[in-house]
Amino acid sequence: MADVVNWIARLGGFLGRKDDGFPGVKVLWRGLTRLHDLVQGWEVCQSLNRS
Repeated sequence: MADVVNWIARLGGFLGRKDDGFPGVKVLWRGLTRLHDLVQGWEVCQSLNRS
């Protein structure tokens, strides 16, 4: 679970340096928003390939 949180945080701009601590709510929210946008783009590309 910690790896998933880090991946999402990195999408939100979290650098994950040694002394950075845990990602905050804003970074996680930005990461989830970016992940959602990426998934939507992937779905659009998949629908274009099927047509």
